[in-house]
Amino acid sequence: MRNAPMEPNAGGRNMSAENTTRARTRRSTTGLAAAAGAFLMGAGAVSAMGHFLFTADGPNASGAALACPGGISRLGHVLNEDASMFRGDPKTKIRVVATVSKYGYMVEKITIGSHTGTHLDAPAHFIENGRAVDELNADELVWPVYVIDVRGRMAELAAADDPVDFQLSVEDVAAALGLDPDPDPDPDPEAKEELQPNSIVVLVTGFEDDFGTEAYHNPIPGFSGAAVEYLFRQGATALGTDNLGPDASSDREYRATYTALFLDGVVVADLNNLVDDVTGRLTLRTGDLMIASPVALENGSAFLVDPLACHGNRSGDAN
Repeated sequence: MRNAPMEPNAGGRNMSAENTTRARTRRSTTGLAAAAGAFLMGAGAVSAMGHFLFTADGPNASGAALACPGGISRLGHVLNEDASMFRGDPKTKIRVVATVSKYGYMVEKITIGSHTGTHLDAPAHFIENGRAVDELNADELVWPVYVIDVRGRMAELAAADDPVDFQLSVEDVAAALGLDPDPDPDPDPEAKEELQPNSIVVLVTGFEDDFGTEAYHNPIPGFSGAAVEYLFRQGATALGTDNLGPDASSDREYRATYTALFLDGVVVADLNNLVDDVTGRLTLRTGDLMIASPVALENGSAFLVDPLACHGNRSGDAN
């Protein structure tokens, strides 16, 4: 069973109540419409192979629309009794209690931990009096996506028999996202953010294929606490990962998760379908949108989600 970090100073920096307030005040839908081809838009009509456009008629043709030029996909793992979870968490049990053939309807009884399979962690998971999943606003559950793919670095380390459970530094994430690694340590909250506001930074390790197996618990890289604080100062409000959490196995205090939740953000863990099974290319990419709304479990620290990815334009993309 994992334990919350003992030290309040994640990443070696002093994160004050002012930091938390600043993170909260960044919450808005500003920037979502410009997410590189995946966007929310007014009513219209688009029809093309692989494109997704959903429109709702409204008075004077002003209905809402969601356009995903690269299509739409699900990012959650299939839920069954083999679903991965932290060691010590409640085991998943699924039992059919009524069948169509016998009763005319089907009902299942499910026993499960709130952090099993693809799920969203709310601040209450690690932070005393932190917000629970039922206190999150809808606009906090839609994010422009930034992707950091570390599979190549992991392969190089593995080939050299070096540990792969590295922690991404500020310099690492800045280089991966094309950001300044040394911004103003106390930026003006009204100044332009380097990342789109209310964005999610997703770490791709390639572990999604090991979900439900013992290999899923092998050593894995993650973000350092300092890197997470840096990303949140640049505009991120969420982290995503294709493993149990955004923390490296070498980080026994879970500083990445702790820092994100301390700053009133969220974590989406155990993501799936980030990589094409055949080509190995990323299917979730920077410029996409992600939507992940958990069931509003009262006072809940987390709950399961099946996130949706709204993909930007893929035409002419060789990645």
